[in-house]
Amino acid sequence: MVEDFKNQQFTRMWNEENKSKREKFRNLMKSKLDLLHVEVTEENARAFYNGRLESRQPERIYQTPERFEDRRPPRRR
Repeated sequence: MVEDFKNQQFTRMWNEENKSKREKFRNLMKSKLDLLHVEVTEENARAFYNGRLESRQPERIYQTPERFEDRRPPRRR
């Protein structure tokens, strides 16, 4: 019952006639899905809104290079 209400609420906001309200809601969904590195589609946005989106862990883009214990300081000039 609650999920039906959330689905109806999402559909109403996603298809809002008032263009600025519709874009505001879609931009909010876009920003939330971008943080999760998920493609922005109506289906993914609906799943996120209903709390059913299976978020995969994003790959670490910036990994720190590993330090080697035997590394010496740079030569003096």
